[in-house]
Amino acid sequence: MVIPAILAKSQKEFQEKIKLIQPYVEIIQIDVMDGAFVPNTTWADTDVIEHLHLPMKFEAHLMVENPERGTIEEWAEAGAFRIIFHIESTQKPEECIKQIKKFKREAGIAINPKTPLAKIKPFLKKIDYVLAMGVTPGFSGQKFQSIALQKIKQIRKMAPTVKISVDGGVDRKNSKKLYSAGSDSLCAASSIFKEKNIRKAIEELNNK
Repeated sequence: MVIPAILAKSQKEFQEKIKLIQPYVEIIQIDVMDGAFVPNTTWADTDVIEHLHLPMKFEAHLMVENPERGTIEEWAEAGAFRIIFHIESTQKPEECIKQIKKFKREAGIAINPKTPLAKIKPFLKKIDYVLAMGVTPGFSGQKFQSIALQKIKQIRKMAPTVKISVDGGVDRKNSKKLYSAGSDSLCAASSIFKEKNIRKAIEELNNK
């Protein structure tokens, strides 16, 4: 499954991207960047998004510091079915998981390429989803870091039933390897939105 990542600088750009991929996907990922945890910001107004009544399910990828301080609650109330926080962004991962579960949402942990898997190991039985980053988060269009392939294989051995996705640097050249390594889905932004034929781009990424 391909999950387009929506990284937008304005509501206009956000809605334009939704229209482009709406006919082809069931789930999208909304990238939320605060300019503190990562050196970039995105438009992601939960009040507006809640009232847009998006035509597909959406997960929130929180690239923000201390997401337990209100951000998780905001996105749960906005309608995200899955909320993903970075293990590097908080000193209270247990609290983050509890908050997500309190709202009956799927709980996901994202892990950066250079972060040891030992950081997330204690939580693998408490979560639904792992987002293995193929790049250091912050900007779209970066080159994929091959260390993520090994991470996916190791996570799959450690947690056979957890859903695994990979985000960052995903394209048609590495998509088959990522599925083979154990990914259930692929999150992609530039390799979809830079193409003239959006449908073809998504189909090629779906090819296992």
